[in-house]
Amino acid sequence: MHLTHFTPLALAGLAASVSATKLYVSSYTGDIHILNLTRTGNSSYNLGLISTNRGCGDNATWLELDHKHHNLFCLDEGIETGNGSLTSFKINKDGDKKASLTKVTHTTIPNAPVNSVLLHGYNGTQLLAVAHYAWALTTYVVDPLTAALIPYQSFNFTQAAPGPRANRQKAPHPHQVLLDPFGKYLVIPDLGSDLLRIFYFNRSSLAISERPSVPVPPGSGPRHGVFEPIKPGPLLIAPPFSSHSHLRALRRHDNHNQNSLAAPSSAAATASSPPALIPSGFLKIKATVRYHLVSELASTLSTYTLSYLPHNAGLNFTLLSTQPATGPSKDPVFSGNAPAEIQIAHTKCETQLIVSNRNAAFFKDAKNPDPANATHILSDTLATFSFSSPAKTSTTDSSTTANSPTNAKATFNRLTPAGGIFPRHFSLSPSANLVA
Repeated sequence: MHLTHFTPLALAGLAASVSATKLYVSSYTGDIHILNLTRTGNSSYNLGLISTNRGCGDNATWLELDHKHHNLFCLDEGIETGNGSLTSFKINKDGDKKASLTKVTHTTIPNAPVNSVLLHGYNGTQLLAVAHYAWALTTYVVDPLTAALIPYQSFNFTQAAPGPRANRQKAPHPHQVLLDPFGKYLVIPDLGSDLLRIFYFNRSSLAISERPSVPVPPGSGPRHGVFEPIKPGPLLIAPPFSSHSHLRALRRHDNHNQNSLAAPSSAAATASSPPALIPSGFLKIKATVRYHLVSELASTLSTYTLSYLPHNAGLNFTLLSTQPATGPSKDPVFSGNAPAEIQIAHTKCETQLIVSNRNAAFFKDAKNPDPANATHILSDTLATFSFSSPAKTSTTDSSTTANSPTNAKATFNRLTPAGGIFPRHFSLSPSANLVA
């Protein structure tokens, strides 16, 4: 299983104690499964298959869900064919208990697409950015109403020489593309080049443009990261953005000093520029933005704070701490550990980080996730870490910079069974009480 998306449902006509969730799951079998997860009262969960679609490709490695517009985007890594592909689907809502997919666009793209993110421009425009393990970053303009895709930009990365881990670092290997909390920058961990590649996102033209990369420790192999959400304040909001003009005003430089491609006509016709004039006091913001990074080759979890350079010139990262992705355990089983994914669960009391670890089956006698099977299994781990309080915001400073965090290092909590071996990816439910 490579990606699961949770979609909460309200089941009309059923008892109030019944809850249900749709899950969208892709795998290297080439199947996209739509599953229904139900629970009645305090009883056990039941997972049932709704439908299956093989329209993505042989190696359906990643899904991107646009719940608002009922669109699903699937990446085929192309292991079998040597070429990647990108497919868009409309989700047919045939009642709460049924759903199916209708293919809209299927296009060949550079090899080894492994991760994507859906970006929101002005006035409802959308862009899909895709990270390719085979050293590329590509973007596609999306029609949110139809799910149709138009290729837009492509960037091919190079490096002068292999990295310290030559067997894994002979070439650039972008492994994720992630949007920052302000919706201004893309951060792309490059496992092969030991870099965090930075791109600025112009929400008017939908063009992205490269900014200076941020180096990480040589041989560490950065894989996936997550931003700690900004605590809600009067001037800050995470995507999707409000249409209020004062929030758009925060992006006042969106059209300045950009040497980017012109937007396709379909995007240009609906995009609009942010206001040129900013009401007095609107930029008096100060926020703590933390970025948490798992590095596969070094098997570490690192925490950074961010500062935003003026005139959309890029990002500065300040390293706060680095620790083993498996916590303080010295068990030799972790000598070959390769962390893969990180997710964040945010509450009023604390921020929790969850990291999936692979190639280190710490649990030798884990409970089988199939309730009908009593055979115990080997299992890799999910490691949880926490901060005692979330990032904070205030309105007392005249620039968009990072505060000193309340805690510089996440506290290791525990290791739990992942339910099997090599957990490449997992997702959290909207309320962050379920992991799949």
